[in-house]
Amino acid sequence: MAADVLIPAFRQATRVRGAFGWFTAGWIHSLAPGLADYLGRDDVQTIEFTIAPALFPAERQAVESAILTPDEVVTRIETEILKAAHPNAGAMTNHAVECLAWMIAKNLMTLAIAIPLPQANYHPKMWLFTDGRDSIAVRGSANATARAHEYAIEHMDVDCSWLRTSAERVKSAEVMITDWAAGNDPILERTVPLPLALRERLLELAPAQPPSPLDYSRAAPHPNNTNPPAIRQSNSVFAIPSHLEWQTGPYKHQGEAVAAWEAAGRRGILAMATGAGKTISSLICAYRARQEHDGPFLIVVSAPTTALTIQWNTECAKFGLKPLNPSPGTATGRSMLGNALRRLKSRACAIECFVVTNNALNDPSFRRLLEHAQQTVAGLAVMLIADEVHTLGTPSFLNDTPDFLDLRLGLSATPVRQYDEDGTQELLAYFGDTAYEFGLDKAIGFCLTPYDYYFNVVHLNDHELARFRELSEKISRRVGASGRFDPRDEILRTWLIRRREITENAQAKIQGLRELLLRYEQPRHLLVYTTSKNPLQIDAAAEVLDERHIAYARVTQHESKNKAKLSRILQSFSDGDIEVLLAKKVLDEGVDIPQAREAILMASSTIEREWIQRRGRILRRAPGKMYATIHDIISLPPPSQMRYEESVLNTISRELDRVRSFGRYARNAHEVLAAIREVHSAYFD
Repeated sequence: MAADVLIPAFRQATRVRGAFGWFTAGWIHSLAPGLADYLGRDDVQTIEFTIAPALFPAERQAVESAILTPDEVVTRIETEILKAAHPNAGAMTNHAVECLAWMIAKNLMTLAIAIPLPQANYHPKMWLFTDGRDSIAVRGSANATARAHEYAIEHMDVDCSWLRTSAERVKSAEVMITDWAAGNDPILERTVPLPLALRERLLELAPAQPPSPLDYSRAAPHPNNTNPPAIRQSNSVFAIPSHLEWQTGPYKHQGEAVAAWEAAGRRGILAMATGAGKTISSLICAYRARQEHDGPFLIVVSAPTTALTIQWNTECAKFGLKPLNPSPGTATGRSMLGNALRRLKSRACAIECFVVTNNALNDPSFRRLLEHAQQTVAGLAVMLIADEVHTLGTPSFLNDTPDFLDLRLGLSATPVRQYDEDGTQELLAYFGDTAYEFGLDKAIGFCLTPYDYYFNVVHLNDHELARFRELSEKISRRVGASGRFDPRDEILRTWLIRRREITENAQAKIQGLRELLLRYEQPRHLLVYTTSKNPLQIDAAAEVLDERHIAYARVTQHESKNKAKLSRILQSFSDGDIEVLLAKKVLDEGVDIPQAREAILMASSTIEREWIQRRGRILRRAPGKMYATIHDIISLPPPSQMRYEESVLNTISRELDRVRSFGRYARNAHEVLAAIREVHSAYFD
């Protein structure tokens, strides 16, 4: 029946309707080849089914005794439709439920619920296919269930509109299906749309992308395959992509990183330069840990920004995982977490993956759920992967670390927290020491693009210089009074931050940007970084771009909170429709924009990890990208015959140290170092 009639009908039809008294998702895998063809075409209409709550005798008696209202009966169908997703169901069945959920979520299928009158029964089994000219009606004893199509003896009649002997039967089938969908039948009390509660449940189950033929083939049983390489669960096929060469060849350092983490007792930090494959290495670590664990497995990935969680979703998908992004403070997030916990409890080999922001990781309710899972799910192993692990060196994490997690992996190009030795040590105490390091010196020319580096010095104006001197004098007096520099002195820290804000926001930087842009006929794939400490600078930079009629988009916290909007911006930048990304700190932490070829740094941070991250953004490799160019606009007090205070000279020295570090690995390193000596002599000779 499936192979000779229903599957070919799906492949030819442009509209499919049906009426069934018993309906589950199981029919989908029986008819998957034809259904996939139907859903893949542009000339088809939404599939329309009118179904009924399949009531057992006790439930029917309750209806007839008016114990249940029709509305309550409608909700009973949720159990019938979703019972295929039982925790112990096979991969094929759960794949079918995913397909059903996706079709309904994308409005490719509508379900109407027929409510029969008391003591009446609605139990048709009818398919109707049409291509706009001819129609086929299929009806008989088989419901739309897996059992009816695969394991039962059924009788079905096939009527074709082009045959004179059955044309009238096709017409009558069309009338009946139309009437049932509208509730126009003497035995029906009414017909209602799919219950809202069920739709919400299906939307939660629905994957972001349509289930593919590959998903189907992975889920389908293969009797001859006795040793599948992948780890299978209801919503994931967890495997290392076959194309990855991570143990030998150019990327063997990824295998070295995995081995080092395992040798450290599956705890530690991978300190790998941008582009070296931290994400890939960490997921290989997770896969190997899962292979050696006999029980359910939960992967928790935390990242500092929403933009990074988007990228993690993509990378996890390449390994066959289907990560969840729960927001612990929302009802949907709590439901998502609860469902995942139930799946972990009910299947010995279950795998779940959460990708969350650091804020979610630090949420007490999320922590409680993880701890509850660890305590109640027999044999559960939980692995924490902390991307940009240095961002967790904050009191919200360190004061309440999840010590119940045994597998811990931190990732960062710069795991050391500059000026925060205590925070660094506490992070290392939790995650473990650096297990493997792959620095920038190894990465340039291998997984990162060579680059040219230029720095442009601008000077504070009179007003900025006066304020800069005032703060410098206060800082000198306070340090002198205590006899030493105390990093825990809050007043001193405040003055240092305010003085730093003056140099980051110097008015001359805007003119420096204007002059740099004059060098371009039309910029393409350019990043412009502004300070995060003053919104006026990004507004002023935007005015400069407007003057030149340059197509740009801002990337701030506002844009990054909207995943869809941020994805569209980054895609438009990649395509060249947007010429410039005007960004604050949101692009610092690991956002992958390999097409970026040039960068102008207006916010020249003295925090090492920030400028290393910014350099990493521009050095990602891309087709046709032979090298990158970085322009650094730094502001300093003007050179003067007057002797500057020691704290001012220290500030200038640190700025030049940063410039020196940028220039050390540049293609034009000698030129950069010569320019630094000239600036140095103006202040120190």
